[in-house]
Parts: sequence; C-alpha cells; structure tokens
Amino acid sequence: MAETHFDVIVIGGGPAGYVGAIRAAQLGYKVACIERAKLGGVCLNWGCIPSKSLLANAELVEKMRSAEDQKFWGLKIGGAVDLDWDRIIGRSREVASKLNGGIGFLFKKNKVTHIVGNAKIVSAATPASGNKCRVEVQECEVKEELTSAPAKPGTTIQTLTADHVIVATGSVARDLPFARFDGDRIWGAREAMYNKERPKSLIVIGAGAIGMEFAYFYHSMGTQVSIIEMMERVLPIEDKDIGDAMGKLYKKHGMNILTSTTTTAVEKTAAGVKVTVAPVVNGKADESRKQTLEAERVLLAVGVVGRTDGLCDASLGLKIEKGHIQTDYVPGTTRNEPIDYKTNLPGVYAVGDVIGPPWLAHVASEEAILCVERIAYRAKKWHHEPYPIDYSTIPGCTYCIPQVASVGFTEQKLVETGKVKGKDYETGKYGFTSHGKAIAAAHTDGFVKIIRGLPRGEILGAHIMGDQATELIAEMTLARRLEATTEELICTMHAHPTMHEAIHEAALASEGRVIHA
Repeated sequence: MAETHFDVIVIGGGPAGYVGAIRAAQLGYKVACIERAKLGGVCLNWGCIPSKSLLANAELVEKMRSAEDQKFWGLKIGGAVDLDWDRIIGRSREVASKLNGGIGFLFKKNKVTHIVGNAKIVSAATPASGNKCRVEVQECEVKEELTSAPAKPGTTIQTLTADHVIVATGSVARDLPFARFDGDRIWGAREAMYNKERPKSLIVIGAGAIGMEFAYFYHSMGTQVSIIEMMERVLPIEDKDIGDAMGKLYKKHGMNILTSTTTTAVEKTAAGVKVTVAPVVNGKADESRKQTLEAERVLLAVGVVGRTDGLCDASLGLKIEKGHIQTDYVPGTTRNEPIDYKTNLPGVYAVGDVIGPPWLAHVASEEAILCVERIAYRAKKWHHEPYPIDYSTIPGCTYCIPQVASVGFTEQKLVETGKVKGKDYETGKYGFTSHGKAIAAAHTDGFVKIIRGLPRGEILGAHIMGDQATELIAEMTLARRLEATTEELICTMHAHPTMHEAIHEAALASEGRVIHA
C-alpha cells in the first residue's frame, strides 16, 4: 500500500484539531486532518454549540411560560406555552449541522486534506535514522447517538507519514462503575441533548457547568429536577459567593439541590431509575443517613477523560496518566514558560481536552495554535517566538440563566494557596438589583465581584453571576492579561446604559467608593 506524506497530520477535527490544521496550513505546511466522526468534534456537534441553542429556547420559555409572565411583558398571547419537543431538539441539530459544514469549507479554502476514518499511530519518528511518524487510517463505525461508545476500527484503508503528528482527539464523558451509560435511562451530556421526549423527572449528578446547564434547561421545560453534588456547593470551582448564590436561587425556583452529598448506587427500574445518595462526612459517605431518589432519567455530569481508544499501537508506550496523555504542559504554568506540547514519542504532540484540564474549547484552540506556531518557529517558518498561554487568565463560563463567568483566582484559592497573606487584598461587589440596564431587561439576579491586590490594585480575580456574564468576562480577562488595576478600570469610561457598567461599579466598590449601591 502506497504511503502519502504530510508535513503535519492532525488527529481529531474538534476545536483543537481543525483550528490547528488550519493554522498549520496558513504557515505553509502540507496538512491532513483525520476525523472519524463529524468535523467540529463534541463541542460543535454535541456540546458547546447545540446546548446553547437549547438554553436559548429555555430562556424564551421561561419568559413566556404563563399568562402572568406574558402580562408582565405586555404581550397578549394567552394561555400556557406548549412545547414542540421535536422542533426544540431539531433546531439545535440544525445549528450544529450549519457550523459543521462551515469547517469543511474552511478546510477547502486553506487546502487542508480532510480524511474520514480512525487514525492509529503505528510508529513515532526516529530522527537519527530519518524515519517519519506513520499513521494508519482505518475504516470505523461511530454511533453518533452514544456518548462514550468507542470506535470499532475496520480494515486499514491508507497509510500516511508525517514529520509532526498532533493528537487533538478531545474527551469523552465519564460514567460511574455502578452506572454505565446505556443510551436510555442513564445519560451523558449527549443523550441529554438528543432524546425523543422530555422526561417528567431528572436527577443530575454533578453540579459543574454541564450539570447546571442541563438542570436549568430541563427545569425550564417543565421537568422536575434534582441536583446531587458531593462538594459543599453547586459550581464548586467558582468563588464561594457565586456558588452559594446560585444554589439559593435554584432552590427558590423549585429545584431539589443536595450538596455535600455523594451517589452510592444507581438502579434501573421499570419506571426509570433509583438513585441512592448519602451525606459526605469527613470525606466519606455516611451510609447510616442514605436516601433514595427516583426519576425517569439520570444524567451523569461527573467529568471527562481523554479520548484515546484506538489511537496508538500499545507497543509504542505513549504515556497516559489518569486518562489523559502526558505532555510537557504542567498545570499551573505561567505565561513565561514556553510549552511545545510534546508527548514522550518523538514527533508526536497532544493538545486540548485529551491532555487534561482545563477542559475548555477556547483553551484547546489556543493550545493547538501555539503548538503549530512553535513547530514553525523552530523550523524558521514563523518570524518570532510565539507568546505562551497564560493559564491564569483563562475565562470560565457557565451558560445557565443567570450566567456565570470568572477569570483568575477565587477568594478561597488566594487564601488556600498563600497567594495573599492576611488582608493583602480587597473585594468589590456590586449587585444587579439596583442596576438600570438589568432592571430594564428584568435580569436583576446576580452580581459582579472583583478581587484586587494591595497596595497596587492589580486584579487578582473577577467573578460574575448575571445576564450576559459570559460576555462581560472578556473585559476582565483582557484587564488581567494586561495587568491592569482597578484604578484603570475606574478611569475607563463605560457606556450607559449597559451591563458593562457593573464592572465599573464593582471596581469602585473594591476601593470603597461605589456610586449606585
């Protein structure tokens, strides 16, 4: 079988893979991108994008749910809102399909060769002998509806060689040893996004971003929702003030939320599922106080692991730890530390979710670009050393209503890690209850919190709960990246009336001179 050579082969067509492939082509490399399912990966097809379509539906339904809601907005539609479930789900699939086709167009525009199949690395480069990386492309079956179904490789249809192979295969949802995804009663995020009918009741295990987004969506659609979280609050990686406020608000809206609670068993029944939970005491389940919850479906939102099935010949010894490929990236890396994203195999790199947290699409894309540009810089195909990623300035976003977004340190992490001592910082907090634009738009839940260091006023962290939080965080991300101070935020004029004014007010509050609260 004849071999075809490429300068760069990218394995995976998600936010890391397709972006990295396009950037490599822009730099003059001959590039192939191998993807065994749809271009865009989980994010575009089954995650970030279609889920936002569902959340947009949920917000609309919330506003129009009853005649009383309609009266509030001055509308005369009459009666309760009926749901066309097929259309709600169908619109989210249409959104994904439109963008999926767009990536194919970008590949053609940038002369990236798109190959459909399962990529298997069969040999790494051996620079001393001049051998290149070899990749087999196999026929495979991927069942799109199943969250974690591994590909079933078939016969090898072609063999490729490359100077550089970039693994960007993403991640797959984790299940539990006693609760395996079954595509029916026990869901991962994909099943929650693509099902034939809305369940009347749903138990969500895990109150991170994915769990909270789906909890909000289904609750808004009329499903009775329970949320189980083993940590002390929902959205446990966010600032305590944010998690506490979100938990209180969602309980007020009628969700059953159990925090400091772990799941010990999931049993499928004729009517749905029984989920056994117990309080967490000193890090362990208190079995003497366990209880059983029942629902039609259960959604596991307990994290992800790198997708490496069928990726590499076992004899090569690709280093994988805790379900993720190991590279020269070390968590906690600052902007001053260059990273190549090299694996232990010569000529093989890995970027995005497959190398571990933070599992975010925007991080994956930037890692892929940086990986490619560093390859080009070493080959003198790029005119300056690329700027490293500053992992302390990565924005995190949760798209339930109200939205949550943050960048930098939480107040708790500053104290725990010793970043500050005593009272070497101040916080400024400004709520939306008195904010003009928020009142006009009927989005008064939430607040902006800014943490500034003393004595210079540098921005250590910013935390937002409220309308457009995932847009507002961009200003704070840029401010932190540029090492701006709260004084500089205060001196920057913010248009009126906008939600962005809340950033200005929180900065003022951190210096004890808030105006509108």
